[in-house]
Amino acid sequence: MTVIRPNSVSGITSITAQANEINFFRSNGTLAGLNLNGVNFNTTSGISTFAALNIEGVLTYQDVTNVDSIGLITARSGINVTGGQLDVGSNIKIGNAGVITATTFVGALTGNAASSDTIDVTGKNDNVTYYPTFVDNTGSGKDLHIDNGGSLNYNPSTNVLSSGTFSGSGANLTNLPAANLTGTLPAISGANLTNLPPSAPVGGASTNQVFFENDKLVEVGYQITSTKNAMSAGPISISAGIAVTVPSGCSWTIV
Repeated sequence: MTVIRPNSVSGITSITAQANEINFFRSNGTLAGLNLNGVNFNTTSGISTFAALNIEGVLTYQDVTNVDSIGLITARSGINVTGGQLDVGSNIKIGNAGVITATTFVGALTGNAASSDTIDVTGKNDNVTYYPTFVDNTGSGKDLHIDNGGSLNYNPSTNVLSSGTFSGSGANLTNLPAANLTGTLPAISGANLTNLPPSAPVGGASTNQVFFENDKLVEVGYQITSTKNAMSAGPISISAGIAVTVPSGCSWTIV
């Protein structure tokens, strides 16, 4: 049964369009919208609208070319990008060639990064301990490792590089504070030292060096060379705990 009221029509089971379209008009003669509440709308020839199509529930569709949605879109069988790229906002772009472009990335990165010549990094100057990375140069692939549990680390705020031990040549090390040099220093050969005086420190004019001077207090332990004798101008005092060793067959003369 069809019921016609001033503001509604109920009971209609089908509407047949004579000219391939059905238009709804307001009382003032202008085109109006169609609200379908609690019913299904089935069509075999598609829906055309001159304005927006508002759907508050779930829209199920097949082979859609363009979708403009404010909410969440769920694709039952995935999204197939056959050309161009898939844009997510303004900073994420997914191309059909398998290239993803994004301004930032957050999350765990797994797998291998292949065919990359450069890696862009951001400078840091905060007071945080960082650990250097290392590249395994064996084989065809180059693995990037981080020593996050070792003693080699760097702090960009204090500009301090720390390590448990260092090994290698120190020929180019400069500005080493004496207070940081601890332990017993190894013996140093003086075979290549030049511009040394021929004997003890000499005083007087540059052309009349006749005064040989020495300290009167021995404050550092010393052992006379086993093939030589030694001489000092006295009197000489030796500090407590300091030893002067004269090998057998040698002599130390104090005049």
